[in-house]
Amino acid sequence: MIKVISFDVDGTLVDAEYNDLIWLEEIPRLYAENKGIDFKTAYDFILAEYEKVGENDLRWYDMNYWLELFGINRTYAEIMQKYTDRIKIYPEVEKTLEILQSKLRMVVISLMPREFLDVKLKKLNGYFSRTFSTTSDFKSQKTTGVYMEICRLLCISENELLHIGDSWEKDYIAPKKAGIKTLYLDRTGNTESLTADGKDTIRTLEEALAVLE
Repeated sequence: MIKVISFDVDGTLVDAEYNDLIWLEEIPRLYAENKGIDFKTAYDFILAEYEKVGENDLRWYDMNYWLELFGINRTYAEIMQKYTDRIKIYPEVEKTLEILQSKLRMVVISLMPREFLDVKLKKLNGYFSRTFSTTSDFKSQKTTGVYMEICRLLCISENELLHIGDSWEKDYIAPKKAGIKTLYLDRTGNTESLTADGKDTIRTLEEALAVLE
């Protein structure tokens, strides 16, 4: 029996625009300003540096690491606060959370550092009893072991948790290996279901309601 439902954030609750503004616009802009070069040159250089590290390295998510590497004299908070008005919650999210709130305990399990997580969840304040940042709280990716540890902290067994997210490996495969019920959220609608029978794939968060019923 499901007692707790957990959600990824980026691509699940919040769209990608805010991230793109920070990593693909503001950071290259500040670097170009600092080095006295054009934006395109700065952008190409920054993207190449991102790719050298890759998203499986925890430095990928650490803005302080990038600010120091690029010699940008701005604080984490200054950069993040600039675009907070551009944080967008997917249209069906709040309605779905309202319905689920009366039925289940809800938490967040995200890879993003705590600083990013808290800023993005301000518009959804009050829905979640706990939030977990795997990079900040466990110094780890979303691994099977981390999901199991979170279940322990929530005082539930693995089969009492349902996790929903848009990363096939991190939100579907990793928790599933721990015995956690998982739903893969594919908002693109452009690809065939990756799951064997399609039953574990949803296209919007609202579709999770039918699965829970």
